[in-house]
Amino acid sequence: MSVIGHSPLAGASGAAGGADPLYVDDVFSTFLYTGDNTTGRDIVNGIDLSGEGGLVWVKRRATNSEDHVLLDTERGPNKFLMSNKTNSENTSGGPITAFNSNGFEVDNNGYVNGNNDTYVSWTFRKAPKFFDVVTYSGTGSAQNISHSLGSVPGMIIIHCRDGTHDWEVYHRETGATKSLHLNKTDAAATDSTVWNNTTPTSSVFTVGTSSNVNQNGHGYVAYVFAHDEQSFGTNGDEAIIKCGIYTESSSAQEINLGFEPQFLLYKGASAAGNWRLRDVMRGMSVTYGKQLEADSNQVEGVENKFLPTSTGFIAPNAWYGSGVQLIYMAIRRSHKPPAAGTEVFAVDTKSAASANTPQYTSSFPVDFV
Repeated sequence: MSVIGHSPLAGASGAAGGADPLYVDDVFSTFLYTGDNTTGRDIVNGIDLSGEGGLVWVKRRATNSEDHVLLDTERGPNKFLMSNKTNSENTSGGPITAFNSNGFEVDNNGYVNGNNDTYVSWTFRKAPKFFDVVTYSGTGSAQNISHSLGSVPGMIIIHCRDGTHDWEVYHRETGATKSLHLNKTDAAATDSTVWNNTTPTSSVFTVGTSSNVNQNGHGYVAYVFAHDEQSFGTNGDEAIIKCGIYTESSSAQEINLGFEPQFLLYKGASAAGNWRLRDVMRGMSVTYGKQLEADSNQVEGVENKFLPTSTGFIAPNAWYGSGVQLIYMAIRRSHKPPAAGTEVFAVDTKSAASANTPQYTSSFPVDFV
């Protein structure tokens, strides 16, 4: 059962492999909230953005269509891009006005805080072997771009900050000879000008001559995601993110991740189809689920297809089409050990809510009522 937002426990101070264990709770959050059209409103999700840095991705869920907005600490607040558009960076003010040690601050802006509108935010904190944000300048000639992921990237998303350009996506399963576009539904296509046919390493990724990733004098931002680095959890031996692929069949199948997911970003790679975003906070089961599309400004739709399991997820039969290859990025469900019983148990009273929203709320994700 999902709730309208939650406040995860404070993050561990150490990085992966350090003295203190790092959990997925410390570096990723799906946070749901209802807008109130106020200025300077704090969204408290427990993620340290001011100290560690990262990305905030917000989408209005219902009422009216609205663009996705992506803001990061490398470019600073008030500068946002839209995953469903080719537009350059917007610097006209809002919608996120500050990055905090426990979340972020929103303005009275329809993108993130319209009165009585519902929103979902996905926050990715920078951390070795999980996620990194990189900005760089284009040269027009193939170049290597340094990153601090500390491992070979599983997926890279790039957009130009000035000028009209498509978003480019690298995925380890489609390789460096092909590219996809986050703002489009097209399948992966061969293009040597994007990644210069060069597989990224644990310290650099390569961009070719395409203006989408390397036009001379233009600025770019890259979101770099890890894959299957078993450096997290109490003993530092757990993976919290995986970037994989599977082939659809005429019957449902279980995709083994080695962990239960809380977030999925997926798309048909060998056939056209939308980039879909799913998470357990909005519901992800065989009987109830909500999905948004990264390449569309449309409101949230119902998708009763993907079911998380303790080791992965059940994929539906022929979602894009039998024989179609589907790529995904999956993030592990929160599992940080609680420091007190109140962090996992609460006595609550029923709230006045519609049948489609929770009637009991707590300061943590609710699994059983």
